[in-house]
Amino acid sequence: MKFSNRLKFYLIGFSLGLFLVYSIFKDRSWDWLPENKVKQFLLENPLRIYTDKNQQTYQKDISKNIFDIIINGDVNFSKSKTDSSLKKYVIEYEEAHACFGVSFEDSLCRVLSLNKINFNLKNDSLSLDSIIHIDQVNLTNRFSKMEKKFTKAFIVKLRNSPLNTEDFLKNLESFNVDWNTSLPFKKLNPQYSGTIKISNITYQILLETGNKKLRFKDFNQL
Repeated sequence: MKFSNRLKFYLIGFSLGLFLVYSIFKDRSWDWLPENKVKQFLLENPLRIYTDKNQQTYQKDISKNIFDIIINGDVNFSKSKTDSSLKKYVIEYEEAHACFGVSFEDSLCRVLSLNKINFNLKNDSLSLDSIIHIDQVNLTNRFSKMEKKFTKAFIVKLRNSPLNTEDFLKNLESFNVDWNTSLPFKKLNPQYSGTIKISNITYQILLETGNKKLRFKDFNQL
């Protein structure tokens, strides 16, 4: 067989193989890739930081910057240090960058630096050890990309109210999370408690995530 014919058959087979792989895996994320593994780990575990006790609102101020970098940035493995149990990953996004301490064995995630600001590595009398929660914008953006589901209990409540599922879907961007009552890390499927506004009326709502789905579990008018 001529080389040109062999090449033609090879390219046809290769193209069919690519199409088959895409058809099978197109709905799956590539979490097993090193970069995605690091970023997913940071998003699925408590992200801790040591800050000055006199700057208790500082965590809120930097939350969006931190999660913009994690979600949209790229891990710079050449600047990262991964030769110890506490690995240090540098993630860069546009002109910003941050360094994170990660221990996969202990499920530990800690912000070590943000741009030119370095944070404490150890607790002391002047430091406050706290969790940085994902900011409102990035949280609702993550929700918007998930498949929406409504539990049977939620549907039953809807039948006795003037609302429908579309009311909640259309106003999901107004969801205001309450981190004091939410359980994003203590359950297998993270739960988010907060409020949502529909036609200028505020409702308490409970959401649950898992398996790339957002489940509406409960609601009550306030």
